[in-house]
Amino acid sequence: MFVQGRDAVLSGTHYRDTPPVEGGRWGMSVVFVPGTDSALRLAAVTAEVMKLAGPGHWPTGAPEAVHFTVRAIEVHRRDVPVGDALVGRCAAALGRAAAECRPARFRLSGVTLTPSGVMACAFPHDDAADGFADRLGEELGSDGWFEDSYHRDIWYATLVHFTGEVRNRQGLVDWVARRRDLNLGEAAVDRAELLRFRHNGRQPVRVGLGHARLDGVSVAAFVSDRR
Repeated sequence: MFVQGRDAVLSGTHYRDTPPVEGGRWGMSVVFVPGTDSALRLAAVTAEVMKLAGPGHWPTGAPEAVHFTVRAIEVHRRDVPVGDALVGRCAAALGRAAAECRPARFRLSGVTLTPSGVMACAFPHDDAADGFADRLGEELGSDGWFEDSYHRDIWYATLVHFTGEVRNRQGLVDWVARRRDLNLGEAAVDRAELLRFRHNGRQPVRVGLGHARLDGVSVAAFVSDRR
């Protein structure tokens, strides 16, 4: 992945993201959101990347955007109305899955370069994160069709999405290369969130639709009226 990202950045052929559009990427998803301490550490690294990448790119490692994707549910919808049937079913599935699972812990170690941005790598301490992802797929049933044949085999948070030219190509490549094993501490996750993404004029940010605690007990999923 790093080699592909390095070559793309140095040649200027890296992917350039654009704001979400109807039917495109950045659709409703279930994610883990890191706690405050780990989110601040990721935000600090994001700020360093942005200095090298230059203005205009998306700092998706910022606190209002950072996340680890568990599963994408659908393509982007510009409007998700209050009382949306799919949101309700997915929130219920989220609650059932969370009730059977326990909190997840990740070791945040290293950053890498991809053809579309810079990622922070996350390594689960045990099988809790993968177990929740599998259980969620079961509980979603037919509503999980969007990623039914796709298996996520790595965990990561994208800190910066490229949207245009990289200001300091060689500098960014060298910076990432020196931080492939950067210790970013641990991230403890005790709840999962159902959300959509909204472009706030600067970048896509999280808009919560519902959440459930990973406690092996509760089946409640709290549904937000924010859309």
